[in-house]
Amino acid sequence: MTDTSKRVEISYPTILMIVGLVLFAVLSSNTIYLLCCLLTCFLMIALLWRNARPGILVFAMMLQWAQVICYVLWMNDLGIDVNRFSQHADAAIVMSCIGLLVMALTISLGLRSLAMPTLEQLQQQARLINEKKILLLYLFSTLFMGSIGVALGGNPGFAQILMTMSSFKWIFFIVYGYVAWINKKNRLTLAFIIVFEFTTSLYSYFSSFKEVIFFTIILALTFIRSISVKQLIAVIVVGGLLFFLLLTWTAIKSDYRKFLNGGTKQQVIEVSRSEAFSKIGEKVGALRWEDYQKVLGLFLYRAQYLLHLAKTMDRVPALLPHEYGQIWLNNITFVLEPRLFFPDKPIYQATVKTNKYTGIRYAGFKDGASFSLGYFADSYIDFGYVGMLLPLILIALFVVMIYRVLYGFRKLNVLLRYAVINVALIQFSTFEADGLFLFGQLLLMFLVFWALSKFVLSRLQTWLYKASK
Repeated sequence: MTDTSKRVEISYPTILMIVGLVLFAVLSSNTIYLLCCLLTCFLMIALLWRNARPGILVFAMMLQWAQVICYVLWMNDLGIDVNRFSQHADAAIVMSCIGLLVMALTISLGLRSLAMPTLEQLQQQARLINEKKILLLYLFSTLFMGSIGVALGGNPGFAQILMTMSSFKWIFFIVYGYVAWINKKNRLTLAFIIVFEFTTSLYSYFSSFKEVIFFTIILALTFIRSISVKQLIAVIVVGGLLFFLLLTWTAIKSDYRKFLNGGTKQQVIEVSRSEAFSKIGEKVGALRWEDYQKVLGLFLYRAQYLLHLAKTMDRVPALLPHEYGQIWLNNITFVLEPRLFFPDKPIYQATVKTNKYTGIRYAGFKDGASFSLGYFADSYIDFGYVGMLLPLILIALFVVMIYRVLYGFRKLNVLLRYAVINVALIQFSTFEADGLFLFGQLLLMFLVFWALSKFVLSRLQTWLYKASK
């Protein structure tokens, strides 16, 4: 299998439309920082986006990038300079863009020699898989795997592993999506699954409807060979709809959660499914255009995660010294003592570190809240402006290692490997992730999905292939 994957091509009319976006940035407030973010976006796409490859890497890096540019857009929405809330916000924007680019470059170089299949080879692999059986696996994992945590989750040592097991269904969702898309059939069933996942996830305290949206985007990124004007318009329309959806959710989320928990202030559900959906309809129906205008700033504030890095730069080293590796050493050693074997290990309280280094007083563990500092801030505290790039490069190399090892199970169908990689690396998509959480989740996902690939999927594949002959 040779690496014949190519960069996603962009047509000349599309380039002109992109130039228009750049001109828009020039005419906006905080121009230099918008241009810096847009340039970072284009370079990351050039480095990472390839057709017929898993979409997780370009998705993960772009989602982190979105959390950076949302800070600039938030400032523009307020009509103020980027440094109004922090004197180092400009430095935080620039260093975030540089850091993301360095990570993207590291990943690109780390995967450059990896042989990947052609679209034709993917089609051959898709024909081997029985669609009905992969659908059965998805249904089984959806109905039963998610309930394991309820039965066995009393032991805190199992909690993280059980949460990881509940994500198995997304492997089968992605494989089914690959097969349906490549074989050009059962796409209506795929659409029904997406709608089902979206609507049912609304009946939960945290309403994880974003998961199915994210994995659908990741799935689609694999098959895009070029970006034409028509596709760009489609992306803008779909992106606009998703943005409108997220604004709507931001507008109703607080009241909806209060309704779900019955005023108990606990992360529980005290109402029926029909009552919950009726409440959503009631709240959405009451929204007006003025409500969306008011909630825009709140959405951008919640979507951005640059403020913590900027506030940290305000205080380090002016008020607090650099730690010279101690932060990351603490992150790694805490993770390498799994609660399964160290049940007395103290609960990690991310808010304590966030309050210390930002100077902001957030509610903590006792109040049922947690606010992370972000792994970019962890890296800055340890090593400063230039040195912070070192741990970022090491994280990128860790991601490359996970990608290469999971892809290295050559006896597995390549679509299964693609799905495993996409799900195992989904935790890499959050810019706000605390360094401890990011490293811990990546390591846990890698170990669990390595074991899954080695001991489980090979047997499932035999079963999947039998009815396909």
